[in-house]
Amino acid sequence: MTVPDTPYQVRRTPTQYRASRQIERILDAAARVVAEKGHTGTTTADIAKAATVSIGSVYRYFPDKVAVMRAVLDRNTRRFGERVAEESPDAAPWQAVVAHAHAVYVEMCRTDEGFRAVSGAGLAAGELEPETFDNPLAEVFADLLVRRFGFADTPPLRATLLQCVTVTDVLTRLAFRLAETGHQDTIDQGRRIFVDLLAPHAPA
Repeated sequence: MTVPDTPYQVRRTPTQYRASRQIERILDAAARVVAEKGHTGTTTADIAKAATVSIGSVYRYFPDKVAVMRAVLDRNTRRFGERVAEESPDAAPWQAVVAHAHAVYVEMCRTDEGFRAVSGAGLAAGELEPETFDNPLAEVFADLLVRRFGFADTPPLRATLLQCVTVTDVLTRLAFRLAETGHQDTIDQGRRIFVDLLAPHAPA
Protein backbone atom coordinates (compact mmCIF):
# COMPACT_ATOMS: atom_id res chain seq x y z
CA MET A 1 0.00 0.00 0.00
CA THR A 2 1.39 3.39 -1.00
CA VAL A 3 2.19 5.74 1.86
CA PRO A 4 0.30 9.03 1.27
CA ASP A 5 2.29 12.25 1.29
CA THR A 6 2.39 14.07 4.62
CA PRO A 7 2.44 17.80 3.80
CA TYR A 8 2.92 18.85 7.41
CA GLN A 9 6.01 19.84 9.33
CA VAL A 10 6.62 16.71 11.40
CA ARG A 11 9.55 15.46 13.41
CA ARG A 12 9.56 12.11 11.66
CA THR A 13 8.29 11.41 8.16
CA PRO A 14 5.98 8.38 8.21
CA THR A 15 7.13 5.45 6.10
CA GLN A 16 4.06 3.28 6.63
CA TYR A 17 0.45 3.89 5.78
CA ARG A 18 -0.57 3.20 9.38
CA ALA A 19 1.77 5.95 10.65
CA SER A 20 0.43 8.43 8.09
CA ARG A 21 -3.13 7.65 9.17
CA GLN A 22 -2.09 8.10 12.80
CA ILE A 23 -0.97 11.67 12.03
CA GLU A 24 -4.35 12.41 10.47
CA ARG A 25 -6.06 10.91 13.52
CA ILE A 26 -4.00 13.15 15.81
CA LEU A 27 -5.03 16.21 13.76
CA ASP A 28 -8.67 15.14 13.80
CA ALA A 29 -8.53 14.75 17.58
CA ALA A 30 -6.76 18.08 18.09
CA ALA A 31 -9.38 19.90 16.02
CA ARG A 32 -12.20 18.21 17.90
CA VAL A 33 -10.81 18.91 21.38
CA VAL A 34 -9.75 22.51 20.66
CA ALA A 35 -13.15 23.23 19.09
CA GLU A 36 -14.75 22.02 22.33
CA LYS A 37 -12.31 23.22 25.03
CA GLY A 38 -10.44 26.06 23.34
CA HIS A 39 -6.72 26.27 22.59
CA THR A 40 -5.67 27.36 26.07
CA GLY A 41 -7.76 24.68 27.77
CA THR A 42 -6.39 21.85 25.63
CA THR A 43 -3.27 19.89 26.52
CA THR A 44 -1.18 17.51 24.47
CA ALA A 45 -2.41 14.75 26.75
CA ASP A 46 -6.01 15.67 25.84
CA ILE A 47 -5.14 15.35 22.16
CA ALA A 48 -3.48 11.97 22.67
CA LYS A 49 -6.46 10.67 24.63
CA ALA A 50 -8.96 11.85 22.01
CA ALA A 51 -6.86 10.27 19.25
CA THR A 52 -6.58 7.02 21.27
CA VAL A 53 -2.80 7.05 20.95
CA SER A 54 -0.05 7.38 23.54
CA ILE A 55 1.31 10.83 24.28
CA GLY A 56 4.63 9.53 23.00
CA SER A 57 3.01 8.96 19.62
CA VAL A 58 2.01 12.63 19.50
CA TYR A 59 5.53 13.74 20.43
CA ARG A 60 6.99 11.39 17.82
CA TYR A 61 5.60 13.72 15.16
CA PHE A 62 5.00 17.06 16.91
CA PRO A 63 7.10 18.84 19.55
CA ASP A 64 4.14 20.55 21.20
CA LYS A 65 0.46 21.51 20.95
CA VAL A 66 1.19 24.58 18.82
CA ALA A 67 2.92 22.41 16.21
CA VAL A 68 -0.11 20.12 16.10
CA MET A 69 -2.44 23.06 15.57
CA ARG A 70 -0.13 24.53 12.94
CA ALA A 71 -0.56 21.26 11.04
CA VAL A 72 -4.33 21.54 11.47
CA LEU A 73 -4.11 25.05 9.99
CA ASP A 74 -2.06 23.71 7.06
CA ARG A 75 -4.65 21.01 6.45
CA ASN A 76 -7.46 23.57 6.65
CA THR A 77 -5.70 25.69 4.03
CA ARG A 78 -5.27 22.74 1.69
CA ARG A 79 -8.90 21.71 2.03
CA PHE A 80 -10.09 25.28 1.52
CA GLY A 81 -7.92 25.74 -1.57
CA GLU A 82 -9.16 22.49 -3.09
CA ARG A 83 -12.80 23.40 -2.54
CA VAL A 84 -12.36 26.90 -3.95
CA ALA A 85 -10.60 25.52 -7.04
CA GLU A 86 -13.25 22.84 -7.60
CA GLU A 87 -16.33 24.95 -6.91
CA SER A 88 -15.46 28.40 -8.27
CA PRO A 89 -18.06 29.40 -10.84
CA ASP A 90 -16.81 29.32 -14.43
CA ALA A 91 -16.69 32.52 -16.50
CA ALA A 92 -17.61 34.60 -13.45
CA PRO A 93 -16.07 38.00 -12.60
CA TRP A 94 -13.49 38.12 -9.84
CA GLN A 95 -16.00 39.66 -7.42
CA ALA A 96 -18.28 36.63 -7.72
CA VAL A 97 -15.42 34.19 -7.29
CA VAL A 98 -14.13 36.01 -4.21
CA ALA A 99 -17.66 36.10 -2.79
CA HIS A 100 -17.99 32.37 -3.40
CA ALA A 101 -14.61 31.69 -1.73
CA HIS A 102 -15.76 33.75 1.24
CA ALA A 103 -18.94 31.67 1.42
CA VAL A 104 -16.87 28.47 1.36
CA TYR A 105 -14.76 29.81 4.23
CA VAL A 106 -17.83 30.66 6.31
CA GLU A 107 -19.40 27.28 5.62
CA MET A 108 -16.21 25.46 6.62
CA CYS A 109 -16.09 27.48 9.84
CA ARG A 110 -19.65 26.28 10.42
CA THR A 111 -19.17 22.58 9.62
CA ASP A 112 -15.47 21.65 9.66
CA GLU A 113 -13.98 20.97 13.11
CA GLY A 114 -10.52 22.03 11.96
CA PHE A 115 -11.80 25.43 10.88
CA ARG A 116 -13.94 25.81 13.99
CA ALA A 117 -10.95 24.98 16.18
CA VAL A 118 -8.61 27.50 14.54
CA SER A 119 -11.05 30.33 13.90
CA GLY A 120 -13.07 29.84 17.06
CA ALA A 121 -9.92 30.07 19.18
CA GLY A 122 -8.70 33.12 17.30
CA LEU A 123 -5.58 31.25 16.21
CA ALA A 124 -5.70 32.39 12.60
CA ALA A 125 -4.80 35.89 13.78
CA GLY A 126 -1.18 34.85 14.21
CA GLU A 127 -0.68 32.80 17.35
CA LEU A 128 0.33 29.80 15.27
CA GLU A 129 2.74 31.78 13.08
CA PRO A 130 4.57 34.08 15.55
CA GLU A 131 7.54 34.74 13.27
CA THR A 132 5.63 35.92 10.22
CA PHE A 133 2.70 38.13 9.30
CA ASP A 134 1.72 35.83 6.45
CA ASN A 135 -1.62 34.06 6.46
CA PRO A 136 -1.92 30.83 4.45
CA LEU A 137 -5.50 31.62 3.43
CA ALA A 138 -4.27 34.89 1.94
CA GLU A 139 -1.95 32.80 -0.23
CA VAL A 140 -4.93 30.90 -1.62
CA PHE A 141 -6.64 34.14 -2.61
CA ALA A 142 -3.40 35.58 -4.05
CA ASP A 143 -2.92 32.55 -6.27
CA LEU A 144 -6.53 32.69 -7.42
CA LEU A 145 -6.54 36.40 -8.25
CA VAL A 146 -3.13 36.50 -9.91
CA ARG A 147 -3.43 33.28 -11.89
CA ARG A 148 -7.06 33.50 -12.96
CA PHE A 149 -7.82 37.20 -13.10
CA GLY A 150 -4.48 38.84 -13.85
CA PHE A 151 -4.08 40.83 -10.64
CA ALA A 152 -0.54 42.16 -10.31
CA ASP A 153 1.29 40.22 -7.59
CA THR A 154 2.59 43.22 -5.68
CA PRO A 155 3.38 43.93 -2.01
CA PRO A 156 0.32 46.23 -1.78
CA LEU A 157 -1.93 43.40 -3.02
CA ARG A 158 -0.41 41.02 -0.49
CA ALA A 159 -0.90 43.55 2.30
CA THR A 160 -4.52 44.07 1.28
CA LEU A 161 -5.17 40.33 1.21
CA LEU A 162 -3.74 40.03 4.70
CA GLN A 163 -6.12 42.80 5.80
CA CYS A 164 -9.00 41.03 4.06
CA VAL A 165 -8.51 37.62 5.65
CA THR A 166 -7.82 39.13 9.08
CA VAL A 167 -10.98 41.27 9.05
CA THR A 168 -13.01 38.39 7.62
CA ASP A 169 -11.74 36.03 10.31
CA VAL A 170 -12.72 38.47 13.07
CA LEU A 171 -16.18 39.13 11.60
CA THR A 172 -16.80 35.42 11.02
CA ARG A 173 -15.99 34.64 14.64
CA LEU A 174 -18.32 37.47 15.68
CA ALA A 175 -21.06 36.10 13.42
CA PHE A 176 -20.96 32.73 15.15
CA ARG A 177 -21.03 34.36 18.55
CA LEU A 178 -24.10 36.38 17.61
CA ALA A 179 -25.97 33.40 16.18
CA GLU A 180 -25.30 29.68 16.36
CA THR A 181 -25.54 29.25 12.60
CA GLY A 182 -23.87 32.59 11.82
CA HIS A 183 -25.33 36.09 11.95
CA GLN A 184 -26.06 36.73 8.29
CA ASP A 185 -25.65 40.52 8.26
CA THR A 186 -22.23 40.21 9.90
CA ILE A 187 -21.22 37.56 7.35
CA ASP A 188 -22.44 39.79 4.52
CA GLN A 189 -20.45 42.73 5.89
CA GLY A 190 -17.31 40.60 5.84
CA ARG A 191 -17.89 39.68 2.21
CA ARG A 192 -18.51 43.29 1.18
CA ILE A 193 -15.39 44.51 2.96
CA PHE A 194 -13.33 41.79 1.29
CA VAL A 195 -14.49 42.75 -2.21
CA ASP A 196 -14.28 46.50 -1.58
CA LEU A 197 -10.70 46.33 -0.29
CA LEU A 198 -9.60 44.34 -3.33
CA ALA A 199 -11.33 46.54 -5.92
CA PRO A 200 -8.49 49.11 -6.25
CA HIS A 201 -6.09 46.29 -7.17
CA ALA A 202 -8.23 44.84 -9.95
CA PRO A 203 -6.85 45.00 -13.50
CA ALA A 204 -8.28 47.82 -15.58
